Amino acid sequence: MDFTKAIEIAKDIYWVGYVIPNDPFQCHVYVIKNGDESVLIDPGSMITFPVTLNKITSIMPINDIKYIILHHQDPDIVGCVSTLEKLMPRQDKVFVTHWRSETLLKHYQWKTPFWLVDQNDWKLSLKGGRELEFIFTPYAHFAGAFCTFDKQTKTLFSSDIFGGLTEEFSLYAKDMNYFESLKLFHVHYMPSKVILNHTLNNIMKTNPYLIAPQHGSIIKKPLIEPIVEKMRDLDCGLYMLDEKESDIFLLNKTEDLLKKFFEDIMSLSSFELLLKNLFYNINKYIHKLKKICVYKTIDEKDELCYLINSKGVMDKTDDIKQADDNETSLVKTLTKDDKNIGRIEFYFDDLQEKDKKLVNIFLNKILIPFAIGFEKDIQYHNLQAKVVRDALTNLYNREYMDEALKDKMSSSKKDKKPLSIAMADIDFFKKINDTYGHICGDTVLQELSKILKEYMRKSDIVVRYGGEEFLIIMPSTDEKSAISKMEKIRKLVEEYKFCDGIVHVTISVGVYQYKGENLCDFVEKADKKLYKAKKMGRNRVL
Repeated sequence: MDFTKAIEIAKDIYWVGYVIPNDPFQCHVYVIKNGDESVLIDPGSMITFPVTLNKITSIMPINDIKYIILHHQDPDIVGCVSTLEKLMPRQDKVFVTHWRSETLLKHYQWKTPFWLVDQNDWKLSLKGGRELEFIFTPYAHFAGAFCTFDKQTKTLFSSDIFGGLTEEFSLYAKDMNYFESLKLFHVHYMPSKVILNHTLNNIMKTNPYLIAPQHGSIIKKPLIEPIVEKMRDLDCGLYMLDEKESDIFLLNKTEDLLKKFFEDIMSLSSFELLLKNLFYNINKYIHKLKKICVYKTIDEKDELCYLINSKGVMDKTDDIKQADDNETSLVKTLTKDDKNIGRIEFYFDDLQEKDKKLVNIFLNKILIPFAIGFEKDIQYHNLQAKVVRDALTNLYNREYMDEALKDKMSSSKKDKKPLSIAMADIDFFKKINDTYGHICGDTVLQELSKILKEYMRKSDIVVRYGGEEFLIIMPSTDEKSAISKMEKIRKLVEEYKFCDGIVHVTISVGVYQYKGENLCDFVEKADKKLYKAKKMGRNRVL
């Protein structure tokens, strides 16, 4: 081939680049010849421009070019544009790019307007029925990266993807040996394997017959799929994981963990499940992880939100002791917008130094997205709490009770453990409202709610059933124990001074142990016992 001339690589598509002597970083320029709507793709730097200009004018008038595609803003791609713009008097020419590139390119103060792919349905129709499709490939290698696909010839102008660093120039990749040049380029320029695979998935949907990259060699159809399959395993961005660590095996494990984490954070809707997977994936490589604890910080106080171990989500009432002599703990603060929102703690059995390095590198890479996910989880639970709680007493409401009770009934059957409920009612509540007013009545409801929450276990569920009625769900509790518990509360209420000591309050309670009934019958049995307690004179537990 005569590289001093324009070379047609597909119908009406020409390579018009320049072979830079002794430079492994060759930069390619392409032209789609399409009458007075021709397209120049990545015009290049001032090093290549004089040769590129001669090649273009050898096959077509420079003024036939209407569209100038700028896949990104790097100087090897756009360095010549200021000069090119002055040589093209055509008034309707446009620079085709993505908005992320435009935000930087506008600082050159070019007079030519920008035509943004993301604002034009990612397509450009040319005269004669030719259509270009633009493929979004974010972060490969920058946020607004994209590729251009010519549907007529099925040629993909792939920007930095499929580029290579070659010791000897070759316009076309000769065989699979080109992969080594491609590998060297991608490991250094692409941020991660996850991003590269996402990019390859988008590209391969077009089923290209020819791939024309900005650097390296053009790839023909027979080599495309074999090369893509090998590219999927590249550990891109590997050396950027840590500025000090050089252990390739450690970095490789870290890369695998990062891949799994970001796959999970993009696909899982449950933060709890994200934590379970995080526990599993870390333990897969270290085998000594005992538990993960996640706390949220409110008014400088920490509240345990999640405790994960090999059994899954533990009861949040479990005691969280400090690491003992045989344990190593790693603690990371979670921040969002420079505000401390919580912390995450990892407990290991005798963690080795190399494994500690791995976890630290991994955690430092995920802290920001993890904190964002945790903040969203907090917001979700705050919103959920408002939906399922009674506004006056802050107890759970009837809607929540139905789901919670169904769940506890199912667990009782499955685990063969007792389950009891208590229906409690304030005696003569209407008289309190009539005598002291509704504000005092509301205060009685609020103070009684606090008593119930304070003296019930955290595993018990207290519900405002309606008006002055309350329902308490007591898992793993038989009827005898439930009656004993409610009797203690009844006495506390009887002795308590409501509304600053001006109101005397008593409650009547009906207790019933689950025996396999449906939900309605279960609640009705407790309600009937409450009615019986009232009929027998009130202020009692039956």
